[in-house]
Amino acid sequence: MTDTMTLSLSELRGLIAKAARGAGLSWGLAEEAGWAAEWLARRGMPAADWATLWLAARVDQALSPVEVGVRMADDPAGGLGPNGTALPDGLTAPGYLLPFLHRIAETRAPLAITSERGPVALVTPAGQVEFGPCWLPQSSGWTVGKVDGATGWRDPTCRPTVSRATLACLDAIALRTTVPPSDASRRDAGSATGDND
Repeated sequence: MTDTMTLSLSELRGLIAKAARGAGLSWGLAEEAGWAAEWLARRGMPAADWATLWLAARVDQALSPVEVGVRMADDPAGGLGPNGTALPDGLTAPGYLLPFLHRIAETRAPLAITSERGPVALVTPAGQVEFGPCWLPQSSGWTVGKVDGATGWRDPTCRPTVSRATLACLDAIALRTTVPPSDASRRDAGSATGDND
């Protein structure tokens, strides 16, 4: 038995969306989380592993990178001030910001996350990502802003592999969306109008 499983991108997207609902995100944010997971996996990034980190933190009521990313992407100004915008400190698995920064970069310019210590990450309008030496598993003193130029990054096509432990963690969080079995839940299951879909 192998320690990892290969998922299709749609399986990963659905699993992360369901787990995000289990962690307390709204339906809309959960869908965005699933989309972000697929975006990351298409670029060979550990979407499932990162998701277990921020989802576990979100279960404990921590702010998630998906909530921050959606807020920035939905802002008409891209959530960017003239001198850049400070990101919240302590965001677990900040890689989940990258897909939303790509949405902003598509209509504006390459975006860079920087810290006082140096470059953190660069996202191009084409969705390419380069990590700098200051990338961390949690945001700390980071600012995001436009940059004039950007270097390239290859865009590998691959299917995400997920460890069984990560899959079990995501499944456990996703199960928080289910109703415990009871006489009432069994009686109320299905359509009252005879819908047989």
